[in-house]
Amino acid sequence: MIFDLPIAIGLSPNTEKEDVFQAFKIILQPWKWKKGASITQVEKWFKNYFNIGEIFLFNSGRSALYTVLKTFEIGNGDEVIIQAFTCVAVPDPILWIGAKPIFVDIDETLNIDPESLEKHITDKTRAIIVQHTFGIPAKVELIKEIAQKHNLLLIEDCAHALGAEINGKKLGTFGDAAIFSFGRDKVISSVFGGIAIINSQPKAGRPLAEKLKKFQQNLSFPSYFWILQQILHPI
Repeated sequence: MIFDLPIAIGLSPNTEKEDVFQAFKIILQPWKWKKGASITQVEKWFKNYFNIGEIFLFNSGRSALYTVLKTFEIGNGDEVIIQAFTCVAVPDPILWIGAKPIFVDIDETLNIDPESLEKHITDKTRAIIVQHTFGIPAKVELIKEIAQKHNLLLIEDCAHALGAEINGKKLGTFGDAAIFSFGRDKVISSVFGGIAIINSQPKAGRPLAEKLKKFQQNLSFPSYFWILQQILHPI
């Protein structure tokens, strides 16, 4: 049989028997749906892997990006540079905070073209989101130099790139912050989920990580019905 349509991520192509078993198991334990031990296990793994003091979990990568942008006080009138070949999950949070996404061409790596990037920087530019498409590292060292030259924030989108490195340095540790995704088609999938990390040093007043934590703690948990939908997904 020949299929004319592409495979949709709604089919969960990375679902294994163990995923289905785990879903059946957790569906009978609703008291673990919001604050189970698995959250602590994920936090501990990421802290050890990135050798960082604190990480922040969210229901999705786009929620993580939204909160990172809010933490850096990016908002109305600001511009955020992103690449044109991207997912709607990147420009969405920028629009939600009232800022403007500025789209830049990609190069042969399928990531943002540093030469084109610099031409799009204006006095309204506040940040650059560098995406590591399909786990292929962007020219992040060069992009970081450009960001520092223009005093811009650098946020890494590592939704595809958990585990990737450049010269022994982990992607997600080059920028001021980084976000990761646990979506259906990501390196590690829990159907939905995301993480944010802050690499910047504390500024005057409260450290940025503490500020991001406050934003996170003020967010409400998804409904039990929404969580049930995600658990049922692999089943």
